[in-house]
Amino acid sequence: MRPMLQRPFVVGMIIPTGVGASQGGFAGDATPYLNLLASVCDVLITHPNVANAAVFQKLPANALYVEGYGLDQFLRGQWALRPGQHQRIGVVLDAGMPEEMRVLHINTINAVKSVYGVDIMGFTLTDEPVQTGCEIADSGCSSGYLRNPETVLDACRRLQAQGATALALCTLLPELEEDEALLESTYRHGQGVDPIGGIEGILSHLVVSELGIPCANAPVFDWEKAKPVLDEVLDPRTAAEFIAPTFLPCVLTGLTQAPAMVPVSQMQARDFSSRELSALVVPANTLGGQPVLAALSQGIPILAVESNQSVLSVTPNLFEALPDPRRQLIRLVRSYEEAAGVLQAMRLGLTLDKQPVYDFSSKTLSVRS
Repeated sequence: MRPMLQRPFVVGMIIPTGVGASQGGFAGDATPYLNLLASVCDVLITHPNVANAAVFQKLPANALYVEGYGLDQFLRGQWALRPGQHQRIGVVLDAGMPEEMRVLHINTINAVKSVYGVDIMGFTLTDEPVQTGCEIADSGCSSGYLRNPETVLDACRRLQAQGATALALCTLLPELEEDEALLESTYRHGQGVDPIGGIEGILSHLVVSELGIPCANAPVFDWEKAKPVLDEVLDPRTAAEFIAPTFLPCVLTGLTQAPAMVPVSQMQARDFSSRELSALVVPANTLGGQPVLAALSQGIPILAVESNQSVLSVTPNLFEALPDPRRQLIRLVRSYEEAAGVLQAMRLGLTLDKQPVYDFSSKTLSVRS
C-alpha cells in the first residue's frame, strides 16, 4: 500500500502503432500486460493500439484511453488529462462504404448501446468518400495516405456541434496493393507489421489535432474482406480481427474511458499533467518516438522492455550523447512482468540494492549497487 497522502502513482504504457511489435502489434494481444501494469498503478495511461481488439476489450477501471496525438501533447507538457469525463460518442460513417457494411455498423452501434449502456449520441455520414490508402515506409513501418481529410473533419464538426465529446471513425479501407496484401497474409500468422496501422493513426491524429477531443478509428472493409475467416486457424494474437466483420465495439467501449484533454493553463485540481507521470513503459527498440523524447526531456523514467521486439532499432545505445542524468532515466527490463515488479518497487518507495541499468560505455546490461 502507498504511504498516506502520497500523490497518485501514474504510469504510461506505449506500444507504437504499425511497427510490428511482437507484443501489442496485433489485435489486443498486449491486453494481459496492460492489466498487469494497471494492477501496480493508481492510474495507467495508454492508447488505442494497446487496448483495441475488434469486438473484444478488457480495459481495467484505472486505465485512461488516450489517442496518440493527445498522448504526445500530454507528454510534451502542452495538454492535461481530465479523468472521469462522461463521454457522449458520435460516430462518423464513411460515405464510401457499401450499404450492407453501413447497416452492419449501425446495428453494431445499437448493440453496444443496448448491451453496455454506452452513451452514443448518434452518427453521421461523410459528405464524400474518405479515400484512404495503405503504404509501407522505408523503415518497414506501416503508413498511409488520406485523400479527403476535409470530409472527415466536416462530419466530425457536425457531431461536435450536436454535443459529441468523443468521436469514433468508421472509414473504408481499399483493397490492399500486392506488397501490403502479402504483409496482411503474414500478419494473420503472427509475423510482420499490421499494414493498416499507419493509416489508422493518421486518421485519429488528424481529428484530435484539429478538434482537441478523443477519437479512435475502426477500419471498415467490404464484405468479402470483412467476413470471418473460416478456412484456417490463425495466430492467437491476430484472431480477434478475423472472427467478426466489425472493429467498432472496442473503439466505442474504449472511448468511454477517454479523459478530456485540456491545455495545461486550464488545469483543475483533479487533472493530470506530465509532471504526475512516474514512469513510461515502452518496447526497448522503439525509443526514438516523440513520447520517449518528451519524457526524457522532462526527467520521466523510461522502462524499456527487451522482450517486445519490432522492426525499429532505436535502442539505448543511440542516446550516448545525452547528459548522464538523462541517460540514467532509461532502464532496461527483460519483460513486462519485470517492469511490473520495478513499478511496484517505485510505487512503494523502495530503493533496491541492485537495479539493472544500461552501461553506455560498454553497451551492455550491467548492475548498479
